[in-house]
Amino acid sequence: MSELSRPERVIFALAAIVLVMGGMKAASGLLVPGLLALFIAIVCTEPMYWMIERGIPKWVAILVVLCGLLGLSSLVPLVITGSYVQFTLQLPLYQERADLLFEQSSAWIQDYGYDSDSLRAIFDPAAALGYVQVVLAALGGILSRYFLIMLLVIFILVDVPRSLNDGNTTFGQVVRTVQRYFAIKFFTSLLTGGMIAIWLMILEVQYPLLWGFLAFLLNFVPNIGSVLAAIPAVILTLLFDGYMATLLLMVGYGVINVGISNGLEPRIMGQQLGLRFVWIFVSLILWGWVLGPVGMLLAVPLTMTLRIIFESHPGTHWIADILTPDRLLEAKEAPEEAI
Repeated sequence: MSELSRPERVIFALAAIVLVMGGMKAASGLLVPGLLALFIAIVCTEPMYWMIERGIPKWVAILVVLCGLLGLSSLVPLVITGSYVQFTLQLPLYQERADLLFEQSSAWIQDYGYDSDSLRAIFDPAAALGYVQVVLAALGGILSRYFLIMLLVIFILVDVPRSLNDGNTTFGQVVRTVQRYFAIKFFTSLLTGGMIAIWLMILEVQYPLLWGFLAFLLNFVPNIGSVLAAIPAVILTLLFDGYMATLLLMVGYGVINVGISNGLEPRIMGQQLGLRFVWIFVSLILWGWVLGPVGMLLAVPLTMTLRIIFESHPGTHWIADILTPDRLLEAKEAPEEAI
């Protein structure tokens, strides 16, 4: 049998990718908690082995890490559950305010020769409130698998090999990259969510802790996450506090997100964790379709993992080059030219 040509190999590879993605989508109910547990465990191995290297028994290190995880994550259901229940109970009031705002806006635009149908095509109050419900329901869906995810994390940490953090292997490089990415993202997301929650408290917006947590969580979604996180708070502020308060809220969101995402984060993250912008956008769509909302949260680490794997094999190195931004390729080529 003759060897396949490069175009034929590309066609077969694309066909295999389609089949794999279809299978992953069909099994997303099982994959989502498994992937979340895997990435959480990878992040937790760093502090766990730090304690082990200082003479602390492994079971004690695992227990300390799990207590830290449980302590942090136990705050999440308290914030989300209470706010979601309150939001659901007050939904008729929100709908009434939305209809009133729509009528006022309709009367205003009719003075300029437009009809209410044109306004409804731009802003539908029912659809806007429905979006907020969908966001909160998605967060509740993640929390419903909380205990399964924590159980999987325990099993992974107990059986994780010591060579996991060896940066000389491909898998070790993946682990190091994921650890660094999530460490930086956690810090910048926590800063973003905290500052937004404080800003919302100053403006006296309803549920500031909930919208701050949403900003923290969606900051893991590159580019569009900060926009999606702002929508619920903007809607509620527009319904109850008017246009000026809404404008102030949007300015605050913009300053905080631009300052951290475009100013602080690139300085900390450096050149090592880059992906081309177009592939970040494609990965959000692709992994979001395959795994749902969790896929969008994990889109960048999953794509970076694939990039490292492709980079480690000569036959797929060209795929890694396509995913890698020019600044990172130039940084890699510079030492070789110097030699």
